[in-house]
Amino acid sequence: MRRVVFDSNAIDQIAESVGAFEARKTAVTAGDLEVLYTHVTMDELTAIPNQERRSWLVLLMADLGRLVPTGSAAVDFSRVNFCRVGSDADEDLMDALRSGNIKHTRDALIASTARYEKCALVTNERRLTGRSREWGIDVLSTRALLAEFGVTSS
Repeated sequence: MRRVVFDSNAIDQIAESVGAFEARKTAVTAGDLEVLYTHVTMDELTAIPNQERRSWLVLLMADLGRLVPTGSAAVDFSRVNFCRVGSDADEDLMDALRSGNIKHTRDALIASTARYEKCALVTNERRLTGRSREWGIDVLSTRALLAEFGVTSS
């Protein structure tokens, strides 16, 4: 079984590629794929200004995946009961994933969740991909995940 944590930007291609959602749903139902997401993912999706797009992406994410606590916690970013309080090693990971920029804290929380859950991170962001791989986190683009299940994205 392939286990993945979705960054909020990973669901866009699923929504836009013909047959991608259905293929993911079939894989999830068959037990070939487990999709995880965090409150951070949902927070980012619910901040999308276009109400129709926001609703569509939130519904797709909720239908495909399962909510898990973030792998670390960050003051002013984490939600109580939806995060894990980490160790000093987790703080080092968070600092590295942030790339020295507090604006990257949400991305760092999602990547730390993939590491904690021992599964791949699905993201389309190059900076986060590079930083995550430096810490031994398996990273896939949405396109690569779709290809694993025989779907070509548009």
